[in-house]
Amino acid sequence: MVSLCELEIGQEAEISQFLDTGIKFNTQRFGLFEGGKIKCIAKPGPVIVEISRQVVAVGKNLSKKIFVDICENK
Repeated sequence: MVSLCELEIGQEAEISQFLDTGIKFNTQRFGLFEGGKIKCIAKPGPVIVEISRQVVAVGKNLSKKIFVDICENK
């Protein structure tokens, strides 16, 4: 398990945990929820992820509080 900010561009992951429930509830409205599959598509400062055909920018500080399990590419 790593924080969202540690993902490399092109890596896919599954969101596994949020640092606290406030973050969990605030990010759900953007489609970020536990068990959700995401793909890192850019890191120009914030982490840009794709989830369910939607592109979301997650600020650097917030991305350190969201933990993911990296999916192995097959």
